[in-house]
Amino acid sequence: TLLYTIKFERDTDNMDTTPESDVKSKSFIPSDNVVYTSDDIIEMICRKRTWKFDAFITWCILIWIRSPSILYLTSFAGINPDTTAYPNSWRCIIETCESLVNSTPPADLYKLPCATHKTPDGRVEYVLQPSDYTWNITRTSFSVDFHLFSCEGSETGAKTLLSSIYFVGALFANLVGTSIYDNIGRKRSAMIGCMIELPITLCGTFCHNYYFLLAIRFIQGFGETMVSTPMFILVQEILPAKLRNYSNSLFMIFWALGYAVATAVGYFVHDWNYMFLTATCIMVVADLPVFFCKETPRFYLMVNKLEDAKDSLKFLASLNNVKLDLDKIAIADVEKTKERTQSFPKQIKDFCTYPMLFGETLLLMFLWFVAGMSYFGFNFGWGSIFPDLYIGYLMAGLGEIIAYNGLTPLIAKLGRRRSIMLMFLGAAVSYLTAIPDVKLHGMWTLESIACLIGVIFVSGVFSGVFLWTGEVAPTSHRGLVYGVSSGAGRVGSFLGPFITLNLAPRVSRAVPLVGWAVLMLLSVLGAFLLVETGDKEIAATGADVVRRRRDGYHYIL
Repeated sequence: TLLYTIKFERDTDNMDTTPESDVKSKSFIPSDNVVYTSDDIIEMICRKRTWKFDAFITWCILIWIRSPSILYLTSFAGINPDTTAYPNSWRCIIETCESLVNSTPPADLYKLPCATHKTPDGRVEYVLQPSDYTWNITRTSFSVDFHLFSCEGSETGAKTLLSSIYFVGALFANLVGTSIYDNIGRKRSAMIGCMIELPITLCGTFCHNYYFLLAIRFIQGFGETMVSTPMFILVQEILPAKLRNYSNSLFMIFWALGYAVATAVGYFVHDWNYMFLTATCIMVVADLPVFFCKETPRFYLMVNKLEDAKDSLKFLASLNNVKLDLDKIAIADVEKTKERTQSFPKQIKDFCTYPMLFGETLLLMFLWFVAGMSYFGFNFGWGSIFPDLYIGYLMAGLGEIIAYNGLTPLIAKLGRRRSIMLMFLGAAVSYLTAIPDVKLHGMWTLESIACLIGVIFVSGVFSGVFLWTGEVAPTSHRGLVYGVSSGAGRVGSFLGPFITLNLAPRVSRAVPLVGWAVLMLLSVLGAFLLVETGDKEIAATGADVVRRRRDGYHYIL
């Protein structure tokens, strides 16, 4: 007979979470007939952490360091030979080149080859073809191999598509993930992603066709998202509230360090096909935690596998040298979920049963859309924003590390909601500051400096919504909400590079910047309407989402 439920008031600011290497074993053996939630048990397990526990969590998080080397492959593998980084990189072998060069201002010569003429109906056509050139470059580039080196026209759109199609694959992964993350588990979902992303990235080593590369990039986006998203959920579900903030920052710091990995691959590997081979080797090493980690106890409880949940809790306890006697503990989560049959149709039905769950999910989707569009709009545009592609990515990584380190104490002090509102507001101000066309020194402009500052705020937003989504969404719908929210972010991610690389050069430079600033201000309102979660127990079901509003667990400012 269950007598009562213990509810802990979490003192997350003063909780002692330092490793205790000098204590060999700690016991947690409660009296009979006591009910604990899985949150309570995990929190007590983690009160005194050992190096083994920290090493295990860090190992699982390390998987994100390989993501930029996959995502930004096209930025380095398709580097344009028609930039100032490659002077005298080409020579035309037909006579029309002489008149083309003579008619081009010296300051614009680096933009060649892009000879054009107008047809009677006003359309612009290219005169020269790939066979008209011989190349003098020290590295290969698919821009040369697939004739994507022109500064204008359809070739630019075709090259941008190789970057953006990645996010279409990621969107499909999120749609698939909505039905499997919460039903087959976080670990199994990530294993499926590994089995997809590794062989398809290796195929890039043997790719010599534009449409084959397009297919590779689509499947890469699908596979990588199927790995990174469930692994993020897995780690966050085995940690208490305070540590989720720090682990979220560590995820993002490893992501930012991945910029250095991606830049090193692009700089030291001169053959673009071998860049894909190098990325595959990095992924093989980084993906190992997927096969050796444990499924989360929260997931097992949601699908009514109590013994598996206990085994998972015992594994976490063993890492911290805690003797956990679960035979004397009744887990409160079981009472919430024992009458529930977890399935995708049931999850969809819950959105109708609990409109609050549906409304919060829509708000998260909007925040993800704005965050994804602005974040990847920046990060596929550093070649045009900064004078040097490699410096641009390294500086972006540095800016993100600053953002993630700064966001952690900010969230600890102000909470999830206020911190994310502040980050959205800072990003809006940065976009508006970047509008004036002011040259500062050399090729540096006010736009490049403002964007470097802006990426700190945008990265903070990107990191914050990742953390917040996992806490706003109940365990029964966490994978689904991550799937649809991240899917909305992928739609924004697809549009972002096109806005930066294609729309911005053709309209007033203020248009995309003002548009992004407006979206950021609307996102401040969206974040305001959501709930603070940092010091509260994570909701298990849709009913808990309604209860936390009704019972006054969360307040508006």
